[in-house]
Amino acid sequence: MVQLVIDSGCDLPDDFLRKFSIPVLPHTVSVGKDTFDDRRNPAQMAHFYTLSLVDRSHQIVTGPASFAEVERLLNGLVQDGHRDIVVQTINSANSPTYQNAVAAADTLCGLPGNEDVRVHTIDSHTLFSGQGLLALYTLSLIKRGLTGEQVRVQVERFRRKVHGYAAIRDVYYVRERARSKNENNINWFKAKISSLLKLHPILSIHHEGSTVTDIVRGYARCTETLFQIAVDKIRTGELVVPILMVSIAGKLQDLEKIPGFKVLLQVAAEHQVKVYKSMMSLSGGINLGPGTVAMALAAENP
Repeated sequence: MVQLVIDSGCDLPDDFLRKFSIPVLPHTVSVGKDTFDDRRNPAQMAHFYTLSLVDRSHQIVTGPASFAEVERLLNGLVQDGHRDIVVQTINSANSPTYQNAVAAADTLCGLPGNEDVRVHTIDSHTLFSGQGLLALYTLSLIKRGLTGEQVRVQVERFRRKVHGYAAIRDVYYVRERARSKNENNINWFKAKISSLLKLHPILSIHHEGSTVTDIVRGYARCTETLFQIAVDKIRTGELVVPILMVSIAGKLQDLEKIPGFKVLLQVAAEHQVKVYKSMMSLSGGINLGPGTVAMALAAENP
């Protein structure tokens, strides 16, 4: 049986992590002088969001899963008898985690005695909820009995159809996060005007890059517009697979209160589409801001 490995940027329900014993490569999170590994521990994530550590008042830095951490985890899997491993990571354009995974896999497979070990590294080309959707699809292939190489080929085709979206609650927060990383995609003036006018963008994240799909006045209308994207695709039969991934940068129970979500659940149930829910990864919450809601679906067109 193929063993799937993800990194902590992947928004995947905790029960899936436990049911399929999926190891998590931890990104690092530094709040002031304190640094810890994010292993998608539900209690830790809820605690982090409950304390509102993801806000403008805290200096937070995130880091990739290191070469040493990837090497340690893969060695442990091999020692436990796994010989066919798929490592799926956050978009390599946003993090060195993928490059670290490739280097660690090459080192491991080159060791004496590991001639029969196969490690297949996959750059998801997406983020957060998009990674979660890709992981769900990957698990479905593994359950069908495909080999790691067959899984890699299928997933690399499928990832081109994954469309991620995020309804941004606080544009000014995202601008400040970008500044801290020397990115200037949103200037101060635009962020200030958006805040004053209560404008909220919907980001679209696809294999080829990210864009702003829409700008909506009022966050309630913004999330309704976000979920309507999925509702329309469900009703027109455009989904490639009947699953959606939705995550929130906050406590999971707050998702039920988000405008538009109940309509999405109703339409999905009517069309036998499964909606999976997850707390957003700390990396996602830190970079996209508190209260952000993300969604991913698979379709031929955005």
